[in-house]
Amino acid sequence: SRMSMKRLKKSVALNFPYDLQKFDLFKPMHGMWESYMMQLIKVTGKIQLAQNLLSTDLHGAYMFVAECKIASFTGVQGIMVLETSETFGIITRDNKFRVVPKKASVFIIQLDCWKITLHGDKFTSRDSILLR
Repeated sequence: SRMSMKRLKKSVALNFPYDLQKFDLFKPMHGMWESYMMQLIKVTGKIQLAQNLLSTDLHGAYMFVAECKIASFTGVQGIMVLETSETFGIITRDNKFRVVPKKASVFIIQLDCWKITLHGDKFTSRDSILLR
């Protein structure tokens, strides 16, 4: 049974139960995010893309951790399923849940044929988005 985006985010926010730590479970969410972003690009154009991401809900985005002060997180990649003001929670293909600090980290988002670099520092004060 497919959970609605709202319900999924709500259950994720409360706690991250072990039985939800499955990459395949979030593939539909990633698909929804991708089609949402492709629509956004049609409307705003590619130039605005990086700027738009600052005010876009990133739940469902496929993220790669390019740099992190915690060395073991560098290279982690997967679907971002839980954002807090300080962290991105990522489910990896091997079903691990990794909570990566935004501060001083660099993330790469793959979207269609584009790779977009995100500087975590710019994403630490996104409470207006997180509380939607």
